[in-house]
Amino acid sequence: MSIDIELESLQERVRQIRQSQGLTLQDVAARSKGAISAIALGSYERGDRSISARKILQIAHLYGVPVSELFKPSDKILEAGRVVIDLRKLTLSEDPMGKQLLIILKRIVAMRRDWNGEIISLRNGDISNLQTFAHFSSAELSDVLEKFTLTKLK
Repeated sequence: MSIDIELESLQERVRQIRQSQGLTLQDVAARSKGAISAIALGSYERGDRSISARKILQIAHLYGVPVSELFKPSDKILEAGRVVIDLRKLTLSEDPMGKQLLIILKRIVAMRRDWNGEIISLRNGDISNLQTFAHFSSAELSDVLEKFTLTKLK
């Protein structure tokens, strides 16, 4: 893969993650307490400005994601049969289906003893069980996962 393509992927992922968390450029600037301005972040996302390793690390920290998440392909594929759900975003949601999903995901977190509490990775089998136990139709499950997924299968 060429460096230009990798840079475009990074720029797109920075924007995708920000938008998936419902943040504006100004929200991120405020959250960073001046470390990253809205203008600079927009420039990073458009590729108008070079981004340093320090800024990449700061952005990942601000978004609460592993830095490796910024380097995932823009098509959001993590690995076959897995999705990563943002539990923080789900916790803040008023969506009734989101609340139902959160109850089940909290049980999975407790069973796994994964006390990170910010994101959860679900395997293909987990997704099938989720549909069954949450009583979601395929369309409903797709819709709710689309709202709260950081990375997903295509």
